[in-house]
Amino acid sequence: KWSSSYRALLARERELGHEQAGLAEQPVPQQTGKVGWHSTFSKSSNATKWLQVDLGSSQPFDCVVLVPVEVNEGARAVEGFGFPVRLRVEASDDPGFLEPRLLAALDDADLSNPGNAPLYLATPKGHARFVRVTATRLWSRGDAALLALGEVFIRRGEQNIAAGAAVTVSDAYNNPPAWQPANTTDGQTILGAPVIPVASRRNGWHAQFAKSLDEPKWVQVDLGTELPLDEVRIFPAHPRDFPTRPGFGFPMRFRVEADNDPAFSQPTVLIDHTASDFANPADNPVSMPTRGTTARYVRMTATRLWARSDDFIFALAEMQVWSNGRNVALGQAVTALDSIEISAWSRRLLVDDFNSQGRIVKFTDWLRDLSRRREISIALTQVRRQRERVASDLIVNATRLMVILSLVAGVVCLVSWSRRRRLRRREFNVLRERIAGDLHDEIGSNIGSIVLLSQMALKQPADAPNDLAEINRVARETAASLRDLVWFIQPAASSAGDFAAKLRETAATLLAGVEWTFEGEAPAGTLSLEFKRQLFLILKEALHNVRRHAGASLVQIRLDERAGVFRLEISDDGRGFDVAQNSSGHGLTSLRQRAAALGGTLVLDSTPGSGTRLVLEVKLTSRLRTMSP
Repeated sequence: KWSSSYRALLARERELGHEQAGLAEQPVPQQTGKVGWHSTFSKSSNATKWLQVDLGSSQPFDCVVLVPVEVNEGARAVEGFGFPVRLRVEASDDPGFLEPRLLAALDDADLSNPGNAPLYLATPKGHARFVRVTATRLWSRGDAALLALGEVFIRRGEQNIAAGAAVTVSDAYNNPPAWQPANTTDGQTILGAPVIPVASRRNGWHAQFAKSLDEPKWVQVDLGTELPLDEVRIFPAHPRDFPTRPGFGFPMRFRVEADNDPAFSQPTVLIDHTASDFANPADNPVSMPTRGTTARYVRMTATRLWARSDDFIFALAEMQVWSNGRNVALGQAVTALDSIEISAWSRRLLVDDFNSQGRIVKFTDWLRDLSRRREISIALTQVRRQRERVASDLIVNATRLMVILSLVAGVVCLVSWSRRRRLRRREFNVLRERIAGDLHDEIGSNIGSIVLLSQMALKQPADAPNDLAEINRVARETAASLRDLVWFIQPAASSAGDFAAKLRETAATLLAGVEWTFEGEAPAGTLSLEFKRQLFLILKEALHNVRRHAGASLVQIRLDERAGVFRLEISDDGRGFDVAQNSSGHGLTSLRQRAAALGGTLVLDSTPGSGTRLVLEVKLTSRLRTMSP
């Protein structure tokens, strides 16, 4: 019973995690000068507060989305500040809500604080002029309770029909421009723009630099034909080389117009902010409902520019024009009073569906994704807690069984340990014999050569310089071989990283004066001394042969491990040789014998004048992975 419950919870956790991975990422919160609206303070969280949006006429809508507020208190950010603990959303064609229609009721249980994520409420049959959000239990801290919201989106398809709508509230703590009711329909939120971040050099469009703050600049989009307009959406620029300057180049004063004449002889004004400064929107798009306007051209004119340092600029990341549920400005012709045309700034980048940070996605879907991500995070927390409780029960029952089995397991382990210890001792005895053989064959032979050469130097003084040079060479080779053998039996040689470093060091020594490359790493995990010893000697023998016989100018060494098979490849651009005629040479025979000792295969590919390629492949069995006394 417990096991099946645990598996079910684990499957649910994986299912939720998979769904969450496919959703939009929660953006880094940003803050403009317009924070939102919050009510006056109340002494009880059970007081009722409300906010109401007037859409201007009765019309259908698909969803209501509530965006929280984040405020900074000293060095601490308070997420979900003032977000209602319980709420309901209603619609009516009467501003007094005498006969309200319920759209969403979330007042049966306390809501988890959403943090900075929006709350998406689907309203498939929503149709009204007025939409009211009522908090039936307020957010509280200490003895103060209040209701606060950053934005209320009311959306039909991709259009926010609440953009710029009139707002009335039960009461308000007004401190403009940061806190006021109108902030809840101005489109300025902590969420920023609906984008999937993409590393690119698409900043948008940039006018020529101006020396005067009030020098007029304009840019316009030709839609190709006269169309009914639903909404114009302007995305501010935020170049990656100015990471701390969101709203880069967004004008302080501007107007947006529509016309069928490219010279704008009889324009329809969609929005006019030329009389007072417009708060910089940071990364938030600025939306303008067009309310039935038809036009072919849409123009934005800046009448007061953005101050950069000692000059003034006008820049935008993207301009969208929505008609019948689609962005009809995408890819259309753009003209401007003047323009900077470089890779990151161009007129064509104003209508490419990218802002400065990434690819723009559908706003409504993006909001729904962020809301769903919050829901999944809450559900995942609950599932994990349940799974931990079930796991705790499983551990208790498993412990009882383990007590019963522990004595039997202990006996089995003791027998197994004793048998494995005998096996390891036998393996180490074999390895010691091999190392002793190496000492006898290589070190002993070299020392014998030193003795013989020194005797000859004593008997024949005339040849002493040559003999002493040969003695020096043999002594150095002997010392190097002895250092190698000592290194292999030291504890530091146990890691794959140290072994790879040893191989590189050996290659550097043997290939001095020759260009060479070394790629890859030794196999991960603990490697047996036998494996490292044979591989080291194969590499050393192969590089000796390259240095002595190949006449190569470039040697390439590559280590690789895939699916439990280790591969060593050594190639050179030397003179090559006929493998068939030299297959019985001592060096090649030694290489093949060492490969066979590892249970691997060694392939040698060479033709005269075409270089040589050696490939060793060894399946990494448990015998080659570990060896301990």
